[in-house]
Amino acid sequence: MKWMPGPPGGEPETRRAIFRKDDGMRSLRLTIAALVAASSLGLLASCQPKTPDTSAPAVSHADSVKAAQDSVRLSAAAERGGRAFLSHCAMCHGNGGNGDGEAAAIVKTKGATVARLNDAEQMDKLTRDQLVEIIQKGGEHTGRSHFMPAWGEKLDPAMISDIADFVITLRTVNPAIPRQTLASYLMAPPGVPADGRELFVHHCVACHGDEGKGDGPYGLRLIQDYKVHPRDLTDSTYFKNKMDKELYAVVALGGGHFRKAVYMPAWTVTLTPAQIKSLVAYVRSISHTVPRP
Repeated sequence: MKWMPGPPGGEPETRRAIFRKDDGMRSLRLTIAALVAASSLGLLASCQPKTPDTSAPAVSHADSVKAAQDSVRLSAAAERGGRAFLSHCAMCHGNGGNGDGEAAAIVKTKGATVARLNDAEQMDKLTRDQLVEIIQKGGEHTGRSHFMPAWGEKLDPAMISDIADFVITLRTVNPAIPRQTLASYLMAPPGVPADGRELFVHHCVACHGDEGKGDGPYGLRLIQDYKVHPRDLTDSTYFKNKMDKELYAVVALGGGHFRKAVYMPAWTVTLTPAQIKSLVAYVRSISHTVPRP
């Protein structure tokens, strides 16, 4: 795995360009907001009365208070780290840590690959201390790409620690598409909209409706009983910014994998990669958006 928050000596104008991207700023704010919200919910849950579990060891009031305080501290650290990440790391790693920053393509032409910091499979191999060391010492001194700078020469230890806390959240807040799913997507033939329509009728209309507007009979129950609105698949504003591989992954792995509605099932257990690609092609046709491989 190669680590690269950005080439050494990156031009100031390149970094400032990141701040001029409204979409990038919104993406980061949403990421940080999601983290803070999750932490707040955890804190709220810790304060609610619970049915005693006699099979589990008793937790003292002091331990509960400490856990809540630790949660708040972690949220604050990750929020600070998110701002620092945008300033110093997003140029290569992307706002969501998906390895798709503005400089990633340039680095790739030099024979290196920017790490996907939201890839749980890879990131779980690192301890927090190892992550801090990589950020601090850079790639060349930690057995990784020399394009990864030694940020310890420019940032203080507290900021590096905050960035590490933020990076740790990315695998949950913005999970990457698993490599095996990407491989299946790339190996499958192009989708056929007509085939996708037939599959859609058999598998999707119950929630998404015959015309894909999210108003199928079971979809209406989801709205009424759970306040969950199935996606309107004709919404061109939403789908024009989505990559085909992203749509494929949501259909294949289900909503829960990507922090969307858990009522969206994982169709990879029922449909082949080629069939899922045809569903994506059909969604492109009814949303009137162009394919984005």
